[in-house]
Order: sequence, then C-alpha cells, then structure tokens
Amino acid sequence: MSRKKSLCLGLSAILLAGCASGGRRPPAVDPDSLYARLGELNGVARATDAMVNHVLSDPVILENKQLQQRAKPENVPGLKVQITVLIASRSGGPYQYTGQSMKEAHRGMEVTEAQWAAFMKDCADGLDEAKVPARERQGVLDLFASMKADIVERE
Repeated sequence: MSRKKSLCLGLSAILLAGCASGGRRPPAVDPDSLYARLGELNGVARATDAMVNHVLSDPVILENKQLQQRAKPENVPGLKVQITVLIASRSGGPYQYTGQSMKEAHRGMEVTEAQWAAFMKDCADGLDEAKVPARERQGVLDLFASMKADIVERE
C-alpha cells in the first residue's frame, strides 16, 4: 500500500473514531469480539479498503448500472466509511451504524445471485489481501451472508 494511501486510510479512521465517539474515548471492547480480533477500527478500515477495492473492480458487479454509480470515484470514500462503521458496529465494536438498512440501501438495485457470489468472492479476496486470519475472515463473510436476503433481489 502506498504511503499516501496508508496516510489517507489512517486519517479517515481517526476522523471516523472522533466523529463516532463525539470526541469521547470509546467504551472498552470485548477482546474476544470479532471487532477486537480484526484489529479494532484500524483493522476494520484496512480490511474494508481491500474488500471494496476488489468489489469495485469486478466486471460482474459493474454490469449492474446502479452499482456502477456507487463505484464512481467521488462515492468511494463515503462508501468505505459506511462499510467500516457497519462492520465495526455489527462485530462488537463501540460504534453505532446509522446509515440506511441493507434493504433500503439496495432496494430497486436488482442485485443478482451472480453479483452476490462475485461480491462474496471479492470480499474474501480482499480479506486475504489484508492478511485477515481465517477465523476473522469467516466472521466477516458470515456477517455479510446474514444480510443477503435484504440485498439480493433477482436470481
């Protein structure tokens, strides 16, 4: 990862932490939580960065015109922040995801089973690239799998 990219990712994580906690120190985290095992906020942000980079370069996913809109360069930083907070909040972290539900966020996008399969493969590849250990890798994939019914709309 380039120095500039690492710096941007680190600054984003710091800003996210400050915004999510209102400038207060976040409460203690269960050391056995997926969030802690991923490396807390920085680890989640690093994994998210790698996953999103894989997802947004996948031609199967980019066949979907609405997903193409989300892949525009100006949308990517916000998307990464939203996914980081989502994972951090659902994996035992001290943050609260306040974005749209997965059903609301994906309504009318007509995400297909093939696009879902590509998404899951891309996430797995991104987690591997970020050197996320097998147990934690599976935990993140399970977290995403639990959202499938709210995202996939077509065979």
